[in-house]
Amino acid sequence: MEFFEYLTNNWDELIKQLLRHLQIIGIAIPISVGMAVPIGVLISYRKSLSKIVIGIAGIAMTIPSLALFGFMVILLAPFNAGIGIPPAVVAIVIYSLLPILRNTVVAVNEVSPGAIEAARGMGMTKTQILLRIRIKMGIPIIMAGVRNAAVMGVSVTTIAYLVGAQGLGYFLFQGLSRSRLGMVLVGAISVGLLGIGTNYGLMHLENLLTPKGLKIARKENK
Repeated sequence: MEFFEYLTNNWDELIKQLLRHLQIIGIAIPISVGMAVPIGVLISYRKSLSKIVIGIAGIAMTIPSLALFGFMVILLAPFNAGIGIPPAVVAIVIYSLLPILRNTVVAVNEVSPGAIEAARGMGMTKTQILLRIRIKMGIPIIMAGVRNAAVMGVSVTTIAYLVGAQGLGYFLFQGLSRSRLGMVLVGAISVGLLGIGTNYGLMHLENLLTPKGLKIARKENK
């Protein structure tokens, strides 16, 4: 009962914080993709280098989220950007790099050798093979990494409230501090639904980006 009462009386606040949550994710995830995919492609041909880069990204991901937000506040403070959206975006970008980077390397390297040989036989250059064969055929794997990063970003962004970035974490942290169950439920359910919606939305995008021939091959294998 308290949940519905709070939701009815604070609908405008929910929309406001949801839009802020989406704003943070909408900035961070494209930046992560723009960084991780090119780096993943560049290091995919060098196993030793890829292990080092992925290892560094893995270490960054093991830093507790609250500690990482704290580091960002300190590092960005000299630039007058230590509070608000900037530290939240940077922290989420760092967290998102590993799954996208790792999946990009896998996607580039796991294309069928037969497809590569056929492309060479058709006279394709290395760049054409990379863009038209390796990356195109690897889209489902790359998008799986993007989905993983985005859903994780939805969760981690809740902590952004603690560094002044607002977002749906407002309902969780304020609700807990005020012992208001309805407020906490609004935050928890909203974050959960946003995570599910993000996952299925990106799955639809993946389906749109995946070449038709690859879809047919998948169905035949099933």
